[in-house]
Amino acid sequence: MRSNLLTRSRWLLATAVLFFTPGSGPAQSSASYCEPSAALKEELKQVERVSDEDLPFKLRRERQTLMLQELLKKYANDFHVQRRYQDERRGSVFVDTDALLAEYRAQMEKNPDDPGAVYRYARLLVGRRTKQAIEQFEKLGQRAPDFPWSHFELAQIYTYPNFRDAAKSQEHLKQWISKCPTAMVGFWLVPRIGDKEMMTEAAQRLRARLES
Repeated sequence: MRSNLLTRSRWLLATAVLFFTPGSGPAQSSASYCEPSAALKEELKQVERVSDEDLPFKLRRERQTLMLQELLKKYANDFHVQRRYQDERRGSVFVDTDALLAEYRAQMEKNPDDPGAVYRYARLLVGRRTKQAIEQFEKLGQRAPDFPWSHFELAQIYTYPNFRDAAKSQEHLKQWISKCPTAMVGFWLVPRIGDKEMMTEAAQRLRARLES
């Protein structure tokens, strides 16, 4: 049984590599890194809505994977589609984590100047080789100062018990907010920081976003 699961996992991984490896197209702008376009945001919502359908778990996941693969064809180099697809793959019951990590490392080595490729590899290191992930995110922040997601990830990591550093978490969260002030992602981190001024500003931004 275990052998069959591993075989299926590797087959799925090989299929993903063959058809959905990111290309080396033009880099996205800082603004487009923050949030997907309105059209893409709606299409990603359609993927999430499948979770609410009265379907067996396995079937829901398969439908979501297929929908994301179609989005990858439509938005081949889009950061947000690639990030969401990575979430889907690493959350799979059949995931071969070592093979997935090797695949994303190969993508990073092939496209070392692509912040998204470096980010996706470093993201998979969190929880396995977190110190190495921190090094990757720190270097990425220096090499690609307009890329905001390294700050978002570091703000999270520095709230984890084994890596807790309130000052660093606060600084990286401020960097994230300064680059992506209207992005909803990251609001949940603000209470963890415990900075009253930041909480007040976040509440004001959230209110403005909801009223717009």
